[in-house]
Amino acid sequence: MDIVKQVIDERIAKLQICSEYDEETNEINGAVEFDIENQAHFVDVVNSVFEDGYVHLVVDMGFVSYIDSSGLWALFEGHKKAAQRGGRLVLLNPTKDVRRVLDITKMSAKIQIYSSQVEAVSALFGR
Repeated sequence: MDIVKQVIDERIAKLQICSEYDEETNEINGAVEFDIENQAHFVDVVNSVFEDGYVHLVVDMGFVSYIDSSGLWALFEGHKKAAQRGGRLVLLNPTKDVRRVLDITKMSAKIQIYSSQVEAVSALFGR
């Protein structure tokens, strides 16, 4: 799993979860499973983003083909850490299967989901 960090604003960072990131071409590729094998890496990246001073986090789930309870736990940990800092963690573009798991587990009631980055950022700014 690769996690690509993008700065949107001095308060907002975006994380793109994917299987491969080519730094030379800046291309993000490949479906990835968000599970027990990589959830600790996600939590480490989230912690570093918050340590860098960001308050809000947009997590792009467009390449996540599968999520298990460990991945859900990692998202919820990020959600809690954002709330502790007065911020929010929101999700962007979950695939159909991942969205179904988020809905079944009621995570979508706790963490807001958006279909576009513009919507997500507007929501974080309260517009």
